[in-house]
Amino acid sequence: MFRRLRTIEQVLRLARRFVRRGFALRAFLSAVLCLSFLSRSVLACSVCGCDPAAGTLGLDRPSTKDLRVALETRYLRKESGTGDGAESDREGRLLLRAQYALAPRVVLQAEVPWYIWKEHLNGFGIRDDRATGLGDIAVSARAEVLRLGLEARHVLALTGTLELPTGPNDRRLGEDAPDEHLQLGSGSWDGLLGASYAYGVRPWTLFANVTGRMNGSNARGFRYGHALFATVGARRALGEAGRYLISLEAQLRSAGKDRRSDGSSDEDSGGQILYTTASAAAGLTEDLLVRAIVQVPTLTSLNGVQSEHPVAYLALSYDWSL
Repeated sequence: MFRRLRTIEQVLRLARRFVRRGFALRAFLSAVLCLSFLSRSVLACSVCGCDPAAGTLGLDRPSTKDLRVALETRYLRKESGTGDGAESDREGRLLLRAQYALAPRVVLQAEVPWYIWKEHLNGFGIRDDRATGLGDIAVSARAEVLRLGLEARHVLALTGTLELPTGPNDRRLGEDAPDEHLQLGSGSWDGLLGASYAYGVRPWTLFANVTGRMNGSNARGFRYGHALFATVGARRALGEAGRYLISLEAQLRSAGKDRRSDGSSDEDSGGQILYTTASAAAGLTEDLLVRAIVQVPTLTSLNGVQSEHPVAYLALSYDWSL
């Protein structure tokens, strides 16, 4: 995998001598089944929408005309409010991500989330709802506007994402009006625009990105707060031919308050968070990569009553040459 990425184009070349391509594919499909069970035991966190840069469209990309398929598992927990208004949510989610390099500088991406389970707990800690199903599908594009150096030492890229309202957005408790925290989808069309920069001097890669998220309103007039994300980090390749990768990132998220259907603001939403994120990846074969990521809130300035926890990701990705 990643054998033609300019900054680590030698990754995993030696592994091909020992493992055949057919075995790699079977290993990938088997691991996909295992991940659905692992999602229950991963560290918990609150929903932040601040994805680590490692493995995302802004930093990594498949080779031209290659298809990269990744499966990511995540477990989340969030709490907000006090007294009768206190509530908490827990969810186990799988994300299927596909990237296709249409041209040397253009990559297309689609992400399909599936909630294995999503639970809502009331102020007494009693579960009053559980759901499973499709979330909001996202389609993205990445275009490199600058690439300098024989090994792509400087790369500047622009990214754009459109999230589609494909997840259910009308779930309710009994005869009550729909509760936004019960929904698998936002019910709105949401857009993200960003820019990323990477500086590669083997075996190091330094990177930074900034992304703005503009959220639309659902049919009830509810809208999640707009948000701004920024990341700076460093990644290093280790071992023969750079078979292993480690990275460290600092991530900042700043989000506005959610707007309720009546036009008022949710005082227990929005704010600023600074995360420290570490990741490690290992090439199982030339085309199969496993990656683990831990995200820890370091500094927080949140509105109202909200809690933040560490979050962990576990992902597999596989490249097909088309």
